[in-house]
Parts: sequence; structure tokens; C-alpha cells
Amino acid sequence: MRRLSAAALLLWLLACGGAAEPANRELMVFAAASLSNLFPQVATAFQQQHPGVSVKFNFAGSQRLRTQLEHGARADVFASADQDQMELAMESGLLSGEPVPFASNRMVVIVPQGDRLEDPATRTTVRSLEDLANPGVKLVVALPAVPAGKYALEAIQRLGNAGNGFPSDYSQRVRANVVSQEPNVRGVVQKVVLNEVDAGVVYQTDARVEHVASKVAAIQIPDWANPSASYPIGVLRDAAEPDLAGAFVEFLRSPEGRLILRGHGFGAPKPGDEKRRADVGG
Repeated sequence: MRRLSAAALLLWLLACGGAAEPANRELMVFAAASLSNLFPQVATAFQQQHPGVSVKFNFAGSQRLRTQLEHGARADVFASADQDQMELAMESGLLSGEPVPFASNRMVVIVPQGDRLEDPATRTTVRSLEDLANPGVKLVVALPAVPAGKYALEAIQRLGNAGNGFPSDYSQRVRANVVSQEPNVRGVVQKVVLNEVDAGVVYQTDARVEHVASKVAAIQIPDWANPSASYPIGVLRDAAEPDLAGAFVEFLRSPEGRLILRGHGFGAPKPGDEKRRADVGG
């Protein structure tokens, strides 16, 4: 009787163990630097739905992440801050399927706020978009190879186009004031927060981060000059956890995921992004 009970107990334990989700599973996500404040909260919510799963991140400029993947870095998910880097990743055969857009963003100019703005002994200050073209202004942007830098330079160019109310040489004068090009948007934010420059061009979501918002003021760029930053995400071909990676992507696009996105200032994907995805997919 005891042997029968022990055998029954063993079978019951094995059955329970087989039904449980495997423990200690790790999901590696390569994500654009501008997602570094958002994705940890997304991961917390995702992990609550998937006990035993740990989400790890590598945050950097989208171009750098793609290059790392092309050189053999292993990851399950790639989230880019623009379509161009994702399309290059597709051309390199890095993805297992079509990427999907999950968020949008816009650019703003940030300047240090506080006593420095009122001190005439400090560097030239910036209070408007027009001031960016003033002699002596120190402006920082991201490298043109990364999305944040590409969007910043595009906004500057649009502002200077004829008929928009800015001087005809506005773009050239603003570009001449660029004193540093950072490898990612976090570097731009840091230089402004540390008062090393007069202004920087970043995503609006960066200006909303708590430890940043208290130290900078944001100057809005009008819609007609503001490039719409689109964020696509995709599962990588060599993903160690392809099913889990797909679940992470779907969570981002779920009502709960989009609520977290909105809380950090990200917008929904633009209709044009969905159409572009369909066109690329044939």
C-alpha cells in the first residue's frame, strides 16, 4: 500500500512539473537608447505574466545595435528607433519575419534651466528655435548615423527651408553651432543636464524623464518641421527563445503595453508606418 502511494505521489509530482512553465528563461532584447527608460517597466509587466522569465537589455544607438548583430551578437528581439536600421537588418537576414511598428516619438530642443539661464556670465543661452542660429551657441546632437541624429538634422533643415519664417541661412548657421555629435541620444541629454552646452536636440520622451525634466526646459519644434520617429520591433532569426520573443512583441502592442507607452510619452504607430510595413512586405 505504501509502495502504491509513493508511486502515485511520484506520478503526481511529475505531472505537476510538466505543466509548469520552464524556470530561469532569459529573453535578450537589443533596444534603441531612447527606450532605456520605457522598456524596464515593460519588462516588469511582461515578467509578471511569464513567471520564471528574466528580460535582459542592451541599450545603444540603433545603428550600433544592428552592427553588433551583424557581427554575431546574440539576442532574441531588436527594437529600433527608425525604419531604416530595421530595413538594413532585414536585408542582412537578421530577422525571422516582418518587423512591426509599436510606437512613435517626436523631437524637441532641450536647454538647461535654473540659475544658469539668468546669469549673464554664462554661455550664450537659447530660449527659442531662432536662438539656435546665434553666434557662439553650443549645440549638441546625436551622430547622423543613428536615428536621433538623423531626425535632429532633418528638423533643422526643415526649419530653414524657404518660406517658413526663418532666415534663408538658418540651417547652415545652426549646423555651424554643433560642437558635438554623440553616439546616442543619452549622450546628448547628459551634456545638456551637465550644462556643458547651450542646447541639444532629443526625443520628447527623453525630456520627460524625471531626473531630466527637473534640469532642462523643452522648446517645441512645430509639426511641419518635426520628423515622426517610428519604432519598429522584430524577432531575430537566431533567437534562443523565439516564442517568448514573439510574446514580448505582442505584449508591447497590447492594450496594457500601449498604456505603459503612453505613460512615458510615446505615441501610437502612425498610419503611414503600418502602410510602409505592408508595402515592404509585398
